Amino acid sequence: MAAKDYYTILGMPRTASAEDIKKAYRKLAHEHHPDKKHGNEAKFKEVNEAYQVLSDPKKRSQYDNFGFAYNEGGFDPGQTGGYNFTQEDIFNMFGGMRGGQGGGAEDIFDMFSEMFGGYRQPRSDEPRKGEDLYLEVTLGKKDLGTTRTIEYDIQDKCTECKGEGVAPGYKIVNCQTCKGTGQVRQTSRSGFGVFSQISLCPTCKGQGRMPEKECSVCRGSGRSKSRQSLEIHIPKELPHSYNILVPRGGNLPVGRQALAGEPGDLVVNIRIK
Repeated sequence: MAAKDYYTILGMPRTASAEDIKKAYRKLAHEHHPDKKHGNEAKFKEVNEAYQVLSDPKKRSQYDNFGFAYNEGGFDPGQTGGYNFTQEDIFNMFGGMRGGQGGGAEDIFDMFSEMFGGYRQPRSDEPRKGEDLYLEVTLGKKDLGTTRTIEYDIQDKCTECKGEGVAPGYKIVNCQTCKGTGQVRQTSRSGFGVFSQISLCPTCKGQGRMPEKECSVCRGSGRSKSRQSLEIHIPKELPHSYNILVPRGGNLPVGRQALAGEPGDLVVNIRIK
């Protein structure tokens, strides 16, 4: 399979920020939408595929490391972004790690674990965002030129715990499984030496800290269902399908990120009968 350069598809450099990638995606998706007169369904699908990978921090990291082959569950040196090791590279890894000091077998296998599927703990200052919502509204021609109020459900800040996810009278404590690190290490031995794999903590889901007792309303998620209303003006002239983007109109992120993160976006797709 020929390698795809998702950055080229979106017209972005590899150093592009998440916000720049989102802007490029919205512009191209609008340009190539199949419902438009000069839309291109193949291009539209290609743009969506690129955005699905580059908008996800974990998928983007894997793609940057392994190229298009990351999706096959491994790596392919022949694909863009794959690893090609020479004898000199291997010698340097065994003898020149950590400023020229041999790091030992465990350090070497730690490095391979991270390169080939190991878990990288998210930084605490990484931006967190909730899910985007997609809402379809079907109208008749008589609705053109009018103002309509639509109602929809979102996951908003829990009113019981104020988004903390903690039951009243309790507090946030370090996870006992990972001791607050957000990750667990599994070490095994083989004929090649010691192999360590770092993965997401299954108890706290990588957050490191968790409620001493979960809120009974949101069950520790920090968010609960909320009914929202949105007033939209329908233009007098409208194509068969028309999208309205409402920034920050979607769900809050899960967990304690509900306090620091920002909501996802809301996309309202208006269709005329």
